[in-house]
Amino acid sequence: MPLLLLAAIVMAPVWINDHRLARMVGRIQAYPLPPGTDFGYFEPQVEVRGDSGDCWYTIRFELSTERPVQEVLNHYRQAKIEDPDGDLGDYEVAAFTLFDEPGSPVDDASATKSVIIDLGGMYDDTWTDMRCY
Repeated sequence: MPLLLLAAIVMAPVWINDHRLARMVGRIQAYPLPPGTDFGYFEPQVEVRGDSGDCWYTIRFELSTERPVQEVLNHYRQAKIEDPDGDLGDYEVAAFTLFDEPGSPVDDASATKSVIIDLGGMYDDTWTDMRCY
């Protein structure tokens, strides 16, 4: 029983921070999509890493869009989505698009494109999340 209690104490900060990040994912999914855009096939993915107590997160999700990639990127860069610490827009946004086999973008301008959006930032670990060390 003492080992179970110790494990719960050690894991509590991880669970709390996972909950904070899951709430941010929910806010991202609730944020209006650009016109002609839908969520892609896979659910948003969250990665947490750190060093010396600094906690960095990346939330990655796929969009299927008819819009230019730069327009979709600008849409999320201008968004003021609350981060895990309660700050608005305190994260960086990057976009990636898929290329065809020879390594060039899909030529058809009217084609629906798959765009990967990465939101990355840092959150305060008021507890001791072991992933941040």
